[in-house]
Amino acid sequence: MSNARLATLFNFPFAVAAGWLLGRSLDWPLIGDATIFHFIASQFQMGAVPYRDVFDINMPLIYFIHSAVIAIAGMGDVAWRAFDLTSAAFVSSLILMLVWPAGRAVAILAVLVVLVTHLLLGPFSAGQRDFLMSIPALAAALASAKAAEDQQHERIYLMLVGVFAMTAASIKPSGMLLLLLPVFTMMPKRDWRELQWVIIGAAGTGILVFGTLAARGGLEPFITTMQELMPRYASLGRTVPEMSGDVVVSLAPIAGLALAAVLNISAPKPPRERAMIGLSLFGLIHLLVQSKGWFYHVYPLGIGLACWGAWSLAALRPWCALICLAVTAITPVWLAQEDALIRTKMYQVVHSASAMQSALEERLPRGARVQMLDSDYGAFLAMARAGMRQATPHIQWFSLIFAEDSVRRDFLAALEEDPPAAVLLTNSQWPRPDGFDAADHWPQFAALLASRYVLDRSGNENNIAWRLYLRRAPPA
Repeated sequence: MSNARLATLFNFPFAVAAGWLLGRSLDWPLIGDATIFHFIASQFQMGAVPYRDVFDINMPLIYFIHSAVIAIAGMGDVAWRAFDLTSAAFVSSLILMLVWPAGRAVAILAVLVVLVTHLLLGPFSAGQRDFLMSIPALAAALASAKAAEDQQHERIYLMLVGVFAMTAASIKPSGMLLLLLPVFTMMPKRDWRELQWVIIGAAGTGILVFGTLAARGGLEPFITTMQELMPRYASLGRTVPEMSGDVVVSLAPIAGLALAAVLNISAPKPPRERAMIGLSLFGLIHLLVQSKGWFYHVYPLGIGLACWGAWSLAALRPWCALICLAVTAITPVWLAQEDALIRTKMYQVVHSASAMQSALEERLPRGARVQMLDSDYGAFLAMARAGMRQATPHIQWFSLIFAEDSVRRDFLAALEEDPPAAVLLTNSQWPRPDGFDAADHWPQFAALLASRYVLDRSGNENNIAWRLYLRRAPPA
């Protein structure tokens, strides 16, 4: 049996699995990191200046994306689900276009494996930055391949590589490495002067993104954030065992296609396959330089390996292809075992966010100033949907825990000078373990809460806890 028929045979169960997982995913709520960016986008809509009035270490394009989603479709769960599925459709289309010359069956297999992986990673993966940056990363790989294949339009494709690479870098800085993709596809070429078109495309896109940021008054604070806050955040790494465990499980469904790429490593590499290898190397470096190894950091690597492996599968001997396909069929089970735990955490966070939103709406008018500190336990979504304004730029504990004493003093001084109407805390105090120690064991902050605020509401949803403090009424 030919490799194409073998792949087609395996595509049917994968298509059924993808369809079933897709149906189950339709009720995914807005949750996880996406709520942070929805909250920040909501603050920008209220007039907050990026990086000055809200401290965060992400690149500007992710805020623009969330602002656009909110402006077009609102802040509901359905809108975010539609956005994630639209993003998945773009990823799928680009994979098809990139791998199609190897054969329809293997191109469809690559799409199905990536789609199944994304859906198995659960609701916390919806609209993740690394998934979104895979769209311009795939587009850059495709443009690099086309530049080598179509000499007549080479300059246009090279300029597009620069556009897509800078777009990816505007989501995560490692995207700048995609500028090197043409080096992989044009290795035999002697005239490297044509690569100037890559720089032209990147420069134009950079001017557009950062010009927009400058127009909002956020360029100078962005530079300051990258210089001061980013190094502190980058130092909060994880141990190798923690990283390797999450990475292996998250990449499990890709294992069979990765094996196909390894088995075909010695074969001659046409430009398109070299582009896929470059995309995979980018994904590996992207994963390693972040040092934390969160599950969503594997997206570029997984997608690159899926494309490269599917391409390689078409050239393997049938018995080798059958082994790779069997591994591909078995390994998703590893990730599927996490589904129950993911859904349990999802419902806990959703209930917590709903309770906090209700408490805010019952006790405070829209637009009230609230000092909120959370990581991913629902307070961001509660604040955004209740229409509250953040009192200080600090929204997560890490910007205070590892800051200099002067930063903490300024934070307390701001609260003393202009006390917000309420303080909302959750027990998610990353990078410290869950709890309220960061607040309770900070004498000056605890004293401020005790003197000026009263604990009005609290909740605990299976260890996801929160507290809402309201400002005391002035004495008569």
